[in-house]
Amino acid sequence: MKLLRWIVLPPIIILVMAIAVANRGAVTFSLDPFDQASPAISFDLPLFLVILASVFLGILVGGMGAWAQARRKKAAKAVEIRETEANLPALRGES
Repeated sequence: MKLLRWIVLPPIIILVMAIAVANRGAVTFSLDPFDQASPAISFDLPLFLVILASVFLGILVGGMGAWAQARRKKAAKAVEIRETEANLPALRGES
């Protein structure tokens, strides 16, 4: 697994750095969908910051979703184990 990480991660990092260097131009990041001419909240940022922030936010939200799913699966597995242990005497024919 570590070897795979060392094989896959460097090309991805180089690609991200190349995208950052190629997209240094300023763009207006607006949070006002109704007034495009003079938005209430807007920022002039380099395009690579907008791209990298979006990727980071996607990774963060995806990680939180995977974490929540793992917690639900773990809780369901614990309930299943408790139910199996509770039914174990009945399965053995004990009273």
